[in-house]
Amino acid sequence: MSVLYVLQPNAILNKVHEAFHVALQQEDGTWKKQAVPAQTVEQVVLMGNPQITGDALCYALELGMPVHYLTSFGKYMGSALPGYSRNGQLRLAQYDLYHDRDRRLELVKAIVMAKIHNQHLILYRQKVKKNPLKQRKKDVKTQTTLDQVRGMEGLAAREYFAGLSSILEDQWGFKGRFRRPPTDPVNALLSFGYGLLRVQVTSAVHIAGLDPYIGYLHEVHHGQPAMVLDLMEEFRALVADSVVLSVINTREIQCNDFTESLGAYRLSDSARKTFIQAFERKMTDEFKHPIFDYRCTYRRAIELQARLLSRHLLEDIPYKPLMLR
Repeated sequence: MSVLYVLQPNAILNKVHEAFHVALQQEDGTWKKQAVPAQTVEQVVLMGNPQITGDALCYALELGMPVHYLTSFGKYMGSALPGYSRNGQLRLAQYDLYHDRDRRLELVKAIVMAKIHNQHLILYRQKVKKNPLKQRKKDVKTQTTLDQVRGMEGLAAREYFAGLSSILEDQWGFKGRFRRPPTDPVNALLSFGYGLLRVQVTSAVHIAGLDPYIGYLHEVHHGQPAMVLDLMEEFRALVADSVVLSVINTREIQCNDFTESLGAYRLSDSARKTFIQAFERKMTDEFKHPIFDYRCTYRRAIELQARLLSRHLLEDIPYKPLMLR
């Protein structure tokens, strides 16, 4: 099963019999149509402003297939999701833990420690062996409030991105994480990678039956999918950051693949396709899952972690975020 990406702004996604048909306008004004069998598609991602017909949207939802919307910059906008889970007990357990100060604190500590662990792993793989992240991970254990843990996470993040800055060539102009807008090509790639990752985590949260808007590390704000953002944390470095470093190190994407407008950087259309291909390769990479002791892809691992969190909520089994060696 694969993800169907539709990137051309004026493309049209339609349904014909048991297949999706993508109509792409050519430079001479003619239209080229491509059929994609529905049984080969797991998710649909519309980037920019392509059109999807009512038939195609309803067919995707009927098949249990989410349709995700991203801007042309890769910012996640929203999703059309199949019917919500009927697991009311899981939702009630999710709400109960939100109001349980001690259990919530322990879960948040586990999430943040995993995030810092994986950030340290990425720096170590990039031969940045002298960094303070190991100590930051230990420091998380001693914090006694959610705000203190969040503060430690923020400090570790600044040190992590400083470590990335030290290994990137000056031409990339990366001085740290800036999101709105992305002020250099690396930040543009990071934002794009996190947008694609959010698509995967949103689907996993939905499949597991969790309420996407009730999280623990991220506060509940209007419109913020706190649970999705919580589960993203352990995968940001392992997936998105790893892809960014890979396309830079292999020179699949270079500085001249970006355009700058009003201080914001944006990928060219061809480079955007290159990045998506690299992201998909990462999502299908296999590794040995440290908890289940068998090999799985990153896409499968994201769903597994959502299900593990569901079990934690229902059965009080300790949640173990994904931490690789």
